[in-house]
Amino acid sequence: MKTLFLILLFLFGMTFTAAAQSAKADSVYDSADSIVVIANRYSVSLRNVAYGYQVIPAERIKKLATHSALEMVDIEFPSAYVMEKKVIGYGVGPQGSGQLYLRGLGGQPNTGVLVLLNGHPDFMGIFGHPLPDVYGADDVQQVEILSGASSTVFGGNAMGGVVNIVTQPDYNRLMRLSMTGGSFGTYDYGLNLSKQFGAHGLYLTARSQQTDGHIAQSGFKALRLQGGWAWQFTPEWNLSVSGRWVPYSFDDPSRGQEDPAGLGTYAKIERGTGEIKLDNRHKNWQGTTQLYANFGYHRFYDGFKSNDFSYGLSSYQFWNYSDRLQFAGGIDVLYYGGQAKNPFAKLPWGAPVVKEDKKAYQSLGAYLLGFYQPARFLQIKAGLRYQTLTSFSSRVSPLAVVTLQPAQSYSIYAAYKSGFRFPTMRELYLFPSANEALKEESVQTYEAGLTYTLNKTTRLRVAFYRNQVDNIIQLVPATPPNQFQNSGAATQTGIESQIQFQPFGHWKVQLSYAYLNPDDLTAYNPKHQVKYMAGRSWKSFSVILYGKYVQDLYALNNHQKPLPDYFLLNAAFNYSFRQFGLSLKLLNILDRSYLVSSGYSAPRFHILAGIDFEL
Repeated sequence: MKTLFLILLFLFGMTFTAAAQSAKADSVYDSADSIVVIANRYSVSLRNVAYGYQVIPAERIKKLATHSALEMVDIEFPSAYVMEKKVIGYGVGPQGSGQLYLRGLGGQPNTGVLVLLNGHPDFMGIFGHPLPDVYGADDVQQVEILSGASSTVFGGNAMGGVVNIVTQPDYNRLMRLSMTGGSFGTYDYGLNLSKQFGAHGLYLTARSQQTDGHIAQSGFKALRLQGGWAWQFTPEWNLSVSGRWVPYSFDDPSRGQEDPAGLGTYAKIERGTGEIKLDNRHKNWQGTTQLYANFGYHRFYDGFKSNDFSYGLSSYQFWNYSDRLQFAGGIDVLYYGGQAKNPFAKLPWGAPVVKEDKKAYQSLGAYLLGFYQPARFLQIKAGLRYQTLTSFSSRVSPLAVVTLQPAQSYSIYAAYKSGFRFPTMRELYLFPSANEALKEESVQTYEAGLTYTLNKTTRLRVAFYRNQVDNIIQLVPATPPNQFQNSGAATQTGIESQIQFQPFGHWKVQLSYAYLNPDDLTAYNPKHQVKYMAGRSWKSFSVILYGKYVQDLYALNNHQKPLPDYFLLNAAFNYSFRQFGLSLKLLNILDRSYLVSSGYSAPRFHILAGIDFEL
């Protein structure tokens, strides 16, 4: 605790000194001048966002991400924790990583934070979790993070928040060829092609990644192929088609010497996604209609095999009725499920452990959101969603927010938000632990916060929140086999804070602190997180120093399996010369030894160096 106190004292001392210096040099900045679009769904001025919201641009993703855009959520967002075990790659299954937690909610697998791909849900049809190894970092225009219960607009799984990965090729270049190599036999090769032909645009991306891993049996190998076509057939309407295919494999020390299926690695995965999207952008109304699909084939070393799918339709619109009144609404239709088997796993009486029938579920949801500004200093936002899952259950999810702006430079808000998630096929049917009588998990969040915008480079936001989580789905010890039950509740409280400022010349600094009392939901929900980033550019050269300090981390709920505190320092250097670019990443510079799960050490100091060529 003493270490944490000293770190916080230094960071916030630096912060207020810098803010005071900036105040002398800059005039007050009106945040109403900045309009943001929240996860493709609606537009709002920056001063009225009224929750933890952050956009990570493509430039920073390119400089910092090593293998996935999801890394940026952990690097940048105060309350986010993303479990990473490998040099590159996450993996899936019981020993996979990539679990994402926001404000104390997420889960193993992650079904409590919703990941969107271009505004639509993206998840595995059987287990209900996102697939971070599929996303990569190519053609990512930005990553949006929205923390706190968000089911009113985004539906199921948005209990802890939403991450939206927005992809868009860079048509300003015809070709980009990149090569990266580094420690532990890590290699990365990529080719990006993009071209506009009048109102049409085409792009194709291919990337190969592999590593031997930092310890025995921790390798990863992936191939990503993605491409698309876009047609701007009128100034207001745009049609696009895109898809990706990602086969990958990974190993894990937990496999030991067992390999009855003869696969030779922990798992081999094949995933595909596709979407058809129609965007409309008119003066007073805008929106999107999407048809999308996600499917995959998984094979694990113990003989487990699965085929899963999810197909969906999303249509949502934002209507600017007047300067004081706006509406947002939409519908979501989902059809998902899959089939699995494991011929090697039998119950004592000979029946298979994995139920082999194909299962499918249908979900339908609709929402309406209203924004009303009776005075310049006051905005009221309210909304409601109705969601149903097959004939299983239905849910109503309300939202209410009041935002006050006493002065141009700052705003305060109070909010009530709600979230939920329906049980997955794994919890309802697949294994002996399944329980068809499960009810949906739910969370009610009460939040208050402050946003202070001094100028274009200095911004502070602080949020205080309380989560009331009910009907928690978890395995309850009983006569074997253990069974999933809605057992108990949790009350979580937390603080989320971040400041961005420019203290010395052209150095840009971002400091974040998150406090969380997770109740009994302690698995990968650290009590304290301090994150920092400082960057500077000199014409064609840039440097970014970044890292975090994590305290009071556990590998399991109920304060079981505590993990040591750790501090990380990383650096990224980039240099461009004509069509060439050089990059160097120094990761875990202090060579810290730390655990990300019990008995599994994280990578120590390692290097990644790369070169790219653009036309």
